[in-house]
Amino acid sequence: MKRDYIIKIFVALSIVITSVESLSAQEEKRGGFFRYNGFQGGMMLHMGYLSGAPADNPGGTSIPFSYNASGITRGLGGAARVRFGEYLRVGIEGYVSTLRLKGDLSEGSYVASSWGGVLADFYLERGRFSFFTGATAGRGARKNLLIFEGSKSDWVAEESVFFHENSFFGIDPFIGAEFAVTKSIHLVFRVDYLMQFNNKMLSDLVGARAFIGIMFCR
Repeated sequence: MKRDYIIKIFVALSIVITSVESLSAQEEKRGGFFRYNGFQGGMMLHMGYLSGAPADNPGGTSIPFSYNASGITRGLGGAARVRFGEYLRVGIEGYVSTLRLKGDLSEGSYVASSWGGVLADFYLERGRFSFFTGATAGRGARKNLLIFEGSKSDWVAEESVFFHENSFFGIDPFIGAEFAVTKSIHLVFRVDYLMQFNNKMLSDLVGARAFIGIMFCR
């Protein structure tokens, strides 16, 4: 899942960059709030802390267990933005993130999310620093593997194992800062809070994530 999703991210970023290149010559002389003002694209690593129940309405007849997950989630992804005027950026981004579950569960348990969407943010430049805030909206999928008893090192059939996959609609507000190492290379620092909605319900498994990455700008 991770490899396919990362390939899709790279393909999407390539399409955006190619499209922006073709528009740059036409838009360069236009003025106003929506004047084309360059683009940026790159990759970011992230780490965060999640807590909550992976399953909706646990402990009922359809979900015969109650379990609250918590721990460090890690992953990577990419983003591409087009800058308009002095303050607005619009683009796309996508990420994969995996929370390895330990403690009460056997080794090999995890919750993994992959998702992508359309973003918009407002940024303010101050010297070599830029500060921004915005949000992303899109869709994704989450896989949950909970192994309550058993071992991944043998070939014995396990009974207390639950695997579930669901799609979700995501809203991801974020805030961050960039530092211009050079005119073309920026370091990016960001904090977000991804909210997953499945069947019009907000997932209980939420938390903040911190990002660091490199953006290549033109």
